[in-house]
Amino acid sequence: MLKDKVSMFIAELPGYGISSLPPQPDKRTVGNIIMEGLKSVFSDRPVVWCGHDRGGRVGHRLMVDNDPKHNIVSGILLDIVPTLEQWRAFANPAAAVAYYHWPFLATQMAPSLIEAVGGRIYCLNNFDRTKGSNTAAITKLKENDALDHYSTVFSKPETISGSCADYASAAEGEPKEQEDDQAQGKKIKVPTMVLYSASNLGQMHNVEALWKNWVDSDLQCVALGDDVGHYLPEEAPEQTAKLIAEFAAKNSK
Repeated sequence: MLKDKVSMFIAELPGYGISSLPPQPDKRTVGNIIMEGLKSVFSDRPVVWCGHDRGGRVGHRLMVDNDPKHNIVSGILLDIVPTLEQWRAFANPAAAVAYYHWPFLATQMAPSLIEAVGGRIYCLNNFDRTKGSNTAAITKLKENDALDHYSTVFSKPETISGSCADYASAAEGEPKEQEDDQAQGKKIKVPTMVLYSASNLGQMHNVEALWKNWVDSDLQCVALGDDVGHYLPEEAPEQTAKLIAEFAAKNSK
């Protein structure tokens, strides 16, 4: 849907199944690895970062860092609020239950427990918890045996370890780093669009109000309705692709 509209570099987050583990699991290290690969293909072309969930958090880190070598001129973040804000939301019992995997995956015992129950089972269970209730959207989510692919990859011990390390980093150093960023006025300074599920993230947060405190540039927040869930590109591909293409066309220089 986008290949004829924008040039794309589609990277797996290092350590999430096909790629090797990064030397460190923090978002900056992971982001720098991705940008190194991107620049080897597209050289010095301007970059519109687009990332869903963990990929969005990597993009958030890079956009705040604002390294001139990266030349990130705008960003699209899918179905997230800043990591620090998500942790703060755990004061709400409903949010703590909905996002139980955040503290669980950050613990040292998580990899062995997931392997004990089976990575495939754990992966499919989490897809089931966070998908929407729209029947047509669920059908799209499952197209091309996508869930089988994801769950097979998550059956690998190194994938389980890699994803748990990502969450551990998000629990340990990254919240304090974001606190320091906010205290020092270090915010996203490029145009940013946040797409989110009205029935998922939108039920837990005032998404636009939160992001206004983190973005010092043009901010566009768009809620996707029709009971689509967390997996916006899979559950609502046409709407998501249209919004991405329109934003990129206006914010790619």
